[in-house]
This record gives sequence, C-alpha cells and structure tokens, in this order.
Amino acid sequence: MMNRAALRIQLLSENCAMARLLDHAYQGHELVMSTAESCITRVHIYASSLLRTGVEQILDGTRFIVVDPALQSLSQPSALHKPAAELFILDGTDRPNEILDLIPELKAQNAAARVIVLADHFDIHAVALARHAGANGFCLTTSSRDVLVRSIELVMLGEIVVPSELVLAMIEDSIRSINCPPWPSPEKLINAAPRSPLSSRELEVLGWLREGAPNKVIARRLDMAEATVKVHVKAILRKIGAHNRAQAAIWAAYHLPLEAAIE
Repeated sequence: MMNRAALRIQLLSENCAMARLLDHAYQGHELVMSTAESCITRVHIYASSLLRTGVEQILDGTRFIVVDPALQSLSQPSALHKPAAELFILDGTDRPNEILDLIPELKAQNAAARVIVLADHFDIHAVALARHAGANGFCLTTSSRDVLVRSIELVMLGEIVVPSELVLAMIEDSIRSINCPPWPSPEKLINAAPRSPLSSRELEVLGWLREGAPNKVIARRLDMAEATVKVHVKAILRKIGAHNRAQAAIWAAYHLPLEAAIE
C-alpha cells in the first residue's frame, strides 16, 4: 500500500505534468492568435465617398480591414503619418495626376506598404507612370468581388497585378509590330481540315489534348517518353493549323470521332 510520502510525490508529479500541458496549450493558443493577427491587413482608402463605400462592402468579411473612415480624399496629406497601414487603395479615375505625387509620399512613410490604384480603365502610359512612382497593383472598378480580393491578396504577397485586358492589348500591339500572321478564328479553325493525315499515335495524343491532359500524363497513359509526346504535339499543331494546345483541343472536339474518346 502506498505511503503518504509516495502519494505526495505522485500528486506533485501529476500536478506538474498538468501544469506543463496547460502551459503548452496556452502557448499554442497565443501562437494561433498571433498568426491570425499577422494575417490581418489594414487598408487605407483614398477615394471618393461612393468608391470608398463600394470597396468597404467588397472587403467586408475578409482579412482586409478598412481603417480611418475620415480619409476620403487625396487632399489630406497630414493623415499620411500613420505607418501602421499595410495597404493603400487610391482612386485613379478622378485625379490620376495627384496619385503620382501621393504614391512616393506613402512609400516614404511606410516602405513596406503596398499601393493599389483602382480605376474604371487604364492605359499603358498611366500604368507605367504609376508603377514608376511605386504602385504595386492596378485593379478595375468593374472587377467582380472575387477578382478584386484575389488581386489584393496577390499584391500583398509581392506580385505586380495589372488588368488582363491591358496585357492582352500589349500582346496584340506586339503581334502587329512584328507582323505576325493572325491566329485563325474559331470558325476557321473548326472548319479546317488537316494539312496532312494524322497518324494513329497522333490521334491518341490529340484525344488526350482534348481532355486537357498535360504531356506528363499523356506520356504515362500512352507508355511513351515525354519528349516523344512533345514531338507528336508539335506535329499535330502543324498539321491542323493550330497555334497552341487550346486550339488543338477545340479542333479535336469537332473533328475527333466520339469513338476515339479517352477510355
């Protein structure tokens, strides 16, 4: 039977173990709380009341917390001394020239802050000037909630975000400048016959292209080297007059027999 001294030692040992468990649990709780707080991004908006209200509604319920509701215009430089803000959203539609002076001032006050310009539309010249001034992202006011929130998240991760339509316009200008032949229209691509017959192996590869499979998956499914798949894909694009895998998949959807579907 356990004597009183042994019982006392056992109780002390159990209490110490319980205390350690509680201490670990408390530390874990503190770590979770600290991590959650570190994910919060405080947002300053320099825009009209209408645009500000719209952005606040979009960011409601996200980790982006709008602060300083009094800051509604770009004419309040005295409010720029608050270095705690991590993200500044600027109205680039009403006064685009003013933000070119404001962006460097914001960066000087808080070098780690991110700056996003929000506007109805952008041209490459305005984007170049704002980017040179220190802007990190450019978002359209017409963007959906998901697109805008995801764009802000990318900017906070260090990415430079610009509207896709601006990038496409730049690509089209580049194509015109180097006199590239135009890509075939969907109608022309759909109605186009192969320039030369496709081999049975190429038809198999094309079937997987139609399914959106990458080269590595095609190689595994057809038991061939990935380099061989690339050769087949290149030959397929040449024969059907497609410029990329997406166009090849469209062509296959209209020309590849249903019985050639992937098993």
